[in-house]
Amino acid sequence: MVREDKVDILVELTGHTANNKLGMMACRPAPVQVTWIGYPNTTGLPAIDYRITDSFTDPPDTKQKHVEELIRLPECFLCYIPSPEAGPVAPTPALSNGFITFGSFNNLAKITPKVLQVWARILCAVPNSRLVVKCKPFCCDSVRQRFLTMLEQLGLEPLHVDLLPLILLNHDHMQAYSLMDISLDTFPYAGTTTTCESLYMGVPCVTMAGAVHAHNVGVSLLSNVGLGHLVAKNEEEYVQLALQLASDIAALSKLRMSLRDLMSKSPVCDGPNFTRGLETTYRNIWHRYCKGDVPSLRRMELLQQQEIPKEVPIKNTDSTRIPSSKDGSPESIKANGFSAVPLLKVDHSCGENGSPINNTINSGKMS
Repeated sequence: MVREDKVDILVELTGHTANNKLGMMACRPAPVQVTWIGYPNTTGLPAIDYRITDSFTDPPDTKQKHVEELIRLPECFLCYIPSPEAGPVAPTPALSNGFITFGSFNNLAKITPKVLQVWARILCAVPNSRLVVKCKPFCCDSVRQRFLTMLEQLGLEPLHVDLLPLILLNHDHMQAYSLMDISLDTFPYAGTTTTCESLYMGVPCVTMAGAVHAHNVGVSLLSNVGLGHLVAKNEEEYVQLALQLASDIAALSKLRMSLRDLMSKSPVCDGPNFTRGLETTYRNIWHRYCKGDVPSLRRMELLQQQEIPKEVPIKNTDSTRIPSSKDGSPESIKANGFSAVPLLKVDHSCGENGSPINNTINSGKMS
């Protein structure tokens, strides 16, 4: 279907998550193939040319390995559209409660024992403080009890912890942020949507920089919103930033009431500007294709040129058939239900104006 539609640039948004179409991408149905936003790492597929990111999540000196060529958007790698059901920003609860409430609505899988250790240090250092955590598994009593037991072993009394299950209505979910004064991000897998929601609801978030994209999402979001001073370099700095925020309720209240406007005017929520940057990126990589610059094809050609190691003889039985690479049988040309596709050869006659070309040379026509 993709070939029939003559798609020039194919963008996949799932990576190695449920119901992905990476098997289809491996067959190169489009001249230029891109992965973006749905998975915070490389796909590992040589058939994908580019991965879209930014300079905060994947800095130029990153040590994280990628099969794809990284393309960094000028500001943030994503654009957040606030929910129209969010409702107003509520006052800082500490003003009426008389104590600080820390919180996190991240996926429970991101809240590792190390994260709990750091959070416990923070709460134990702030007298009478509380922790509110919301996630789907807390509908199960055994999960709740295990979570509370882990915190109790770290010196945090269960009576100071509120565990909330999944909230179905979006308005109610967004208003639940009114329960917390300060949001604590997870690491090494940081929040994304939860951080955006937290900031939009006026709750400042403390995050920590790391070595990989998944660790640095909060770095990108906070830096683009103008809260780069809430990015910690290590665990100790993370604790100190949280304590600093908690020490001044008046300043915390002032920040809270200004955060939505700050967020709304930031690159994170600037849809038109983000779209222009993304369109420019697509135009640039299409021009590169027109000039014969196709990263995936270069990689695949290098792989094909590598010397094939000497095969170890394998004795076949009647019940086991191992087709050779030269075998023309269906078994040898199909994998996971997808037909193998020879390398595409770029037609360098493509116009510089970025006009579509559909005469890419293959053993058969791409279209």
